[in-house]
Amino acid sequence: MTIHFHIEYRTAFGEELSLNIIKNNEVKAYRMTTIDGVQWWCDFNYSKADRVLAYYYKVQVGDSVERSEWQTVKHVLDLTCDAATDYTVYDRWNAMPEDSYLYSSAFTDCINHLEPQPMQPTAYAKTLRLTVRAPQLREGQRLAVVGTQKALGEWNLDKALPMTLHNYCEWAVDIDASLLHDDSIEFKLVVENGSGLVMMWECGCNRIITMPQIENGQTVVYSLDQAFFEMWDRRFAGTLVPVFSLRSKTSAGIGDFGDLKMMIDLMAKTGQRVLQLLPINDTTITHTWTDSYPYSCISVFAIHPQYADLRKLPQLEDEEARTEMEAERQRLNALPQIDYEKANAFKSEYLQRVFAQEGKRIMKSAEYKAFFQETQNWLVPYAQYSWLRDKYGTADFTQWQDHNTWNEDDRAMLSDSRTKAYHEVAFYYFVQYILSSQMKEAHEYAKQKGVILKGDIPIGVNRHSCDVWMEPKYFNLNGQAGAPPDDFSVNGQNWGFPTYNWDEMLKDG
Repeated sequence: MTIHFHIEYRTAFGEELSLNIIKNNEVKAYRMTTIDGVQWWCDFNYSKADRVLAYYYKVQVGDSVERSEWQTVKHVLDLTCDAATDYTVYDRWNAMPEDSYLYSSAFTDCINHLEPQPMQPTAYAKTLRLTVRAPQLREGQRLAVVGTQKALGEWNLDKALPMTLHNYCEWAVDIDASLLHDDSIEFKLVVENGSGLVMMWECGCNRIITMPQIENGQTVVYSLDQAFFEMWDRRFAGTLVPVFSLRSKTSAGIGDFGDLKMMIDLMAKTGQRVLQLLPINDTTITHTWTDSYPYSCISVFAIHPQYADLRKLPQLEDEEARTEMEAERQRLNALPQIDYEKANAFKSEYLQRVFAQEGKRIMKSAEYKAFFQETQNWLVPYAQYSWLRDKYGTADFTQWQDHNTWNEDDRAMLSDSRTKAYHEVAFYYFVQYILSSQMKEAHEYAKQKGVILKGDIPIGVNRHSCDVWMEPKYFNLNGQAGAPPDDFSVNGQNWGFPTYNWDEMLKDG
């Protein structure tokens, strides 16, 4: 099947456009052709068995990329016209829009709850497809098109053609082109509610498209200007909390991901929509209260074990141990203030017991294996770092007897469940899997409740962190980051974090 891509883009001398097809997470670029530096085209042969084609455009000078389209939401072409042997696509360059925030998961997943759906197959001999972005639509709303001709409802709103949200914030509709008789079509976009009742018309003049000659077996796709409706920007109230402060009656001495779900309930009940969390990164350096500063992380990826919700873990089978641990949980939870050291020591011991009891079974699951596959790039070094930190009693890796920096050659044996090295670090894999699963569950819960979980990212990492140990070339260890004097700190602030070696980062992108 042949797909003919066309796009209007004014280039400078020496610049050329390329079409970049994404398949199996790989991108392949195809040079486009022009005769005037404005109208560009490219023909592409594609298997009809693949029902969706994702792609984007970029501008190059030789092998150097000058600029690229905004890629948060890429072009998507649904190959669902069963009678089509030929697609002709008239695209438009997608720059970053002013309302790009509406494309964020905060809005698409938590606020608007508009989930893309696959386009339904059609069997028209000739097809005209219209696609348009309308990120301002809200939960329960959908886009439809109505126009002059009979195929477009003859301006009768009861006969408006419903569109499909086939991509994030982007709607599409297939029209039987054999029913279109004029040289052009005139139409407008409208917003319908869930019952199909039109709520508002698009602002501005009617849209007009000059129709090309469409033959049997052809599908012609037009990418339209973004829709515009008189919808006001919404404002939301929210709360900022550290998760550790959300201690409840059933906690284990400190706030955890189970308590986070209770906080999400409170947000929903009080009409708040944004819950911002202080960083939840692992900060374990000394196993003392000095680790409690949430911005001094040892990994930009790993989650702090203190946030594990023990209520969600399998019950301890040893009755005596179960009774002892429950008594200690109640004692820690009754304290007027969090005892950071004892709460973390308790959680670590509890997680060790659960790991000894359930670790082998859980780590054989498909869910764990998928987690390991997805995270192993950072998880494996983090686990070895954590084991060496605890083995030598210090996070200062310059004082370790060996392994003073990460050795990539160790990865194979640390990933092989048959080796001694794997079993030494497996507990840290297990804990991060538990934490990741519980955090994702809390995130899904927040989405269902219409609450945005807004993250907070540390500006730097501890100088004895896993990240510095793993890739020291990216840090200037002869300096420290901080802030100059201001109204809150007359002497300024020294955070103790190493500064970034930007030049080294630029070398390898």
